Parts: sequence; C-alpha cells; structure tokens
Amino acid sequence: MRSGYSFRPVILLFCAMLFLAFCFDISAGSIKTASFAFLLICIVIGVCAYKSSIPAFAVFITYLTGVFLKLSYMIYTPVWCRQHDVIDFGAGEGHAAYIEYILAHKALPDFDPRTVWAFFQPPLHHLVAAVWMWLGIRCGITPPRLYKNVQILPFIYMCMTMYIIYMICRELDMKKQSVLITMLIVSFHPIYILMSASLNNDALSVMLSVAALYTAIRWYKKPGPLLISALALVIGLSMSAKLSSVLTAIGIGPIMIYKIVKDTGAFRDKGRLLKHIRDLFIFALIVFPLGLWWTVRNSILFNMPPTYIPEVGEQVEKFGIVPTFLDLRTASPFLYMKANGYGYDEYNLILATVKSSLFGEGDFVSVSPYLTMAGWILLAAAAISLTVRLASFIRMCAPVEGEEDKGIRLMLVSVFAVSLIGYLAFALSGKNLSAMNFRYCAAAAAVLPVCTGLWYDMLYEKGKKGACALIMISSAAFALSSLAFYILLGLL
Repeated sequence: MRSGYSFRPVILLFCAMLFLAFCFDISAGSIKTASFAFLLICIVIGVCAYKSSIPAFAVFITYLTGVFLKLSYMIYTPVWCRQHDVIDFGAGEGHAAYIEYILAHKALPDFDPRTVWAFFQPPLHHLVAAVWMWLGIRCGITPPRLYKNVQILPFIYMCMTMYIIYMICRELDMKKQSVLITMLIVSFHPIYILMSASLNNDALSVMLSVAALYTAIRWYKKPGPLLISALALVIGLSMSAKLSSVLTAIGIGPIMIYKIVKDTGAFRDKGRLLKHIRDLFIFALIVFPLGLWWTVRNSILFNMPPTYIPEVGEQVEKFGIVPTFLDLRTASPFLYMKANGYGYDEYNLILATVKSSLFGEGDFVSVSPYLTMAGWILLAAAAISLTVRLASFIRMCAPVEGEEDKGIRLMLVSVFAVSLIGYLAFALSGKNLSAMNFRYCAAAAAVLPVCTGLWYDMLYEKGKKGACALIMISSAAFALSSLAFYILLGLL
C-alpha cells in the first residue's frame, strides 16, 4: 500500500458500528435530542484539537461532514421509509423478510426464490445482515432496536465507499484541490445518502464495485497473482451481493486487455504473456464460482433464468423516443408518480434519472413548502454540476497531449459507459417506473467525480483559472444544497 494510506479509518468505522449498535440511541427521533448534539460537539472539538495531525484538512472535513450527514439520515429514517423492495420486518416478503428467513433457519431458501418477493437476489448482504442481527440478539438487543441496527450496515458501506474513492484519488496522484472536488461530489451525492439507510443490497454492491475499481487500478500499476486474486475476489463478492455488478467487471475488462497487449508488445513477449495468462486463469478460477454460484444454483434447482427480474413498481405508459428524451417539462423537483397523486408518471428518462438520483422515488411536497424550495435549489445545482461532470467525462474520452499511458483513463471511461448503457437498456425496456431509478447504476456516480478531478488537474496545469473556478463552485454548490436538503428533511 502506498505511503500515506492507513487502515485506521476502517478501524474507526468498525468502532463506530459497534458504538452505534450497542452504546447510542439511533431511534428516529434521536437526531433532535441533546445526546446527538453533544456527539457532534465532541467530534468537532476532537477534530480541532488534532487538526495539525490530519492531512488534507479540507478533504477530511468534507469526508467527516458526509459521514455525519449519512448518520443523520440513517437515524431519522425508519426501517420502512424510502426503501426499495423492503416493506418491513415481519411482512413475510421483501429484503427484510429475506434477512429474517436466513436468521431463523440458519440457511438459504430451499424453495424457488421467485415465489417470495425479493428472494431472487444474491444473498451476500442478507447473510451479513442476518449474522449482524444474530449478534445483536446474543447481546440482548430486542425489536425494534434490532431492526434499526441493520441500517448501520449500509451506513458503514457508504462511509467505506467514500474512503475508497479517496484512495483512488491518491492512487491517481490528484492534487489536493482535485481530491476536494471529487470528495465534495461523492460525500454529498444524494444517491449515497439515500443508500446509507437502505435495507436492500444496493449499498454493499456499490461499495464492492468501487473497491473493484480501486483494485483494478492497483493491479494495472503492478500486475501479479496477489492483486489479480484480490480483484477477482472483490468482483465475485459484488456479484454475490447484486448480479448487476457484473457491469463493473465488464467495464474493467478493456483495461486488462490493454495492459496485456501493452506489457507483451502486442503478444510478442512470450514470457510476460504466459504470466498474464496465468493471472487470468487465477482470476477466472475465483470470480466465476464466487460471482455466479447463486445463479447456477437456482438455474439447476428451480430452472430460474439467469436474468430473471420480476415486474416491479408502477407501470409506465411509453410515449416514444422523442418525449422520452426531449420533453423536459416538470412542475415539481420530485419524481412524478400517479401513486403520489400526479396526473401522469415521469416517463421522461432524463428527468426521472436525475430526480431519482437526488430524491429517490419519494415525494416531499406535502412535508413543507420550504423543503420543496430546497428541492428546486438542489435540482438546479445538480443540473449544473452534472453538466460539468459530463463535460469532464467527454474530455476523458478525447486524446490527451503528451500522454504515454491511456490505461487508467480507458478504464474510467469504460466503467462509466458500460454502467450507463446497461442502465439505459434496462430503463427503456422496462415497463415500470422503478426501472428508471438511478440506483441501478449508482456505482457510476463515483466514476464521474474522479473524471472531474482529473480534468481539474489538466485545466490547472494549463492555467485555465476560470474553468477551474467553475468546477469548484459548481461542486461546492451541489454539496451544500444536498446537505441543506437532507438536514432540513430530518428537522421538519
């Protein structure tokens, strides 16, 4: 591991997980209590006292604020609120029931997973959550605290995701300002805030997909059996959490091919080629059994198709390609749904994607007019920031003057493109509103900020101060508006 990296943040997150589960009140109303306020005060005093020992102070504050924003959201969000395919504990179906089944039977479902809602998903997250609940029961935790404690897991996953993105920035030798820009977007991106309290398998899948991206960069710089094994392990585990994580593996594929061709001189160096073939064999030996065992098991036992996905959510009437992409009319910052009392569903894919990345499928109009106003501000800031991020992605696709090694840039472009194409294909083919939810390609939201940071470095070296200022201001505005919205939501 490079100098400057540390496992201490991981240890601290583990300690925080135990503290929250067994020593602190995380009931929905505790965010408004004195204990939560004093917790914040103690953390601020500790940071101020040791700030000289903390590298990249602005980046650290950004990360820490992102952690506490997610913690706040996790605390004030009940286990049944703003969830996807969860319903509630005791409901008999959904992700919560999946966890309860494993906890009660100490085994995976022995029936066709299609017969119970959400049981078709790979079980890694549900296994971890069941073990976590088992530990809570042994420590005397009883419902509903036991159920609430499960939300600590996705909170930790999202905090780990932020830290892995920071490690990616360091691995790419990005300047402090570029790291700050990347962390502003990642730490306050609403999709990761929403996932920090979600009981389904999205958060674990995203964390492992981002970890695969980091491991692939490490392997690209120094290929060998150890790192290729680690890459296969992380990708396999991500697929054991959610099968759609295979899109990350497909996106990483081109960098592996590029590296082999580059190292072997277009396959002329037989010695190096044999070493790479050995590594690929190790990779396949780990990733295929680990990533596909659930799919193969269900195919053999229950004849379940590998790509089985049930019809989910509210059905959406399709209006054709032009309105799907070009009709940008909207009267609310939140997602239009007939289920929320609107006259039609948000059939425009662009609006549905952006809105779902900011607010999920929730409608907050009835909460407060102030929250609706904050929603409009966040939507506007997100539109500007997203435009900048997409511009950075386009720039990453173009040749860079004097660049000797295109591998890392190729991987970032490939991972984002494959994730986006997979999402768009699913959204356009699906007949339900839930198919147009950005959570299906949430890992891609971590790639664009890295591209933006790299672009900032390029502009800074060329002396483009105006463009650099625009990137910094738009990123900060996006972060602040997201922070304001989700803090306001918890206080109202």
